[in-house]
Amino acid sequence: MKSLVFLLVLLGVFAGCSSSSIVSTPSEVVVQKVDKDDIRDVIQKEKMVAGLDAQPEATFSVIGEGIPPLDTVSPAQAKALAKRAAMADGYRQLASKLYGIQISAKDTVKDAMLKSTVIEARVHGLIKNASIIDQDFKDGLYRVEMELKLDKDKWQELFAY
Repeated sequence: MKSLVFLLVLLGVFAGCSSSSIVSTPSEVVVQKVDKDDIRDVIQKEKMVAGLDAQPEATFSVIGEGIPPLDTVSPAQAKALAKRAAMADGYRQLASKLYGIQISAKDTVKDAMLKSTVIEARVHGLIKNASIIDQDFKDGLYRVEMELKLDKDKWQELFAY
C-alpha cells in the first residue's frame, strides 16, 4: 500500500516537472513553456538553501562541555582530558546540527507489561575547519565555544542533494 502511494506521488512530481504543459480549451490547444529558473527556486526551497541567498555564509556555533576523569595522575592531565571531552562534545553538536541525529528505539514487552526500553541516538558526519572561539575551565567543568562557517557554495555542494 505504501509503495503504491509513493509511486503515485512520484508520478505526480515527475508530471509536474515537465518542461512544457498543454492547456486545452474547447476550441484550441495552447502550449505553455515552464521556466527552468522557477523549478530551481522550488528545489532550493525544498533543500533548505533558499535562506542562504541573502547571506554569503552560514555560521553554526555550539558550546561543548567536558569534565575531567577521577583517575588522573596530575591536574594538568585532568584539564587536558576535560578539554578533549569538551571538544568532542562540541564536534558532536555541530555534526547533529548539520547532518541530523539517527534515533533507534526498542521496547520489550513480556506478559503484556513493558519490561524494558532502549533508545539510542547516533550522529554520523564529518566536521572540518571548526574553530575554537572561547574556552575556560571553572569549577571542574571545561567549556569550549566552537564555531563553523560555511559559505553559500560549500553549503550547496555538501547539503543540496
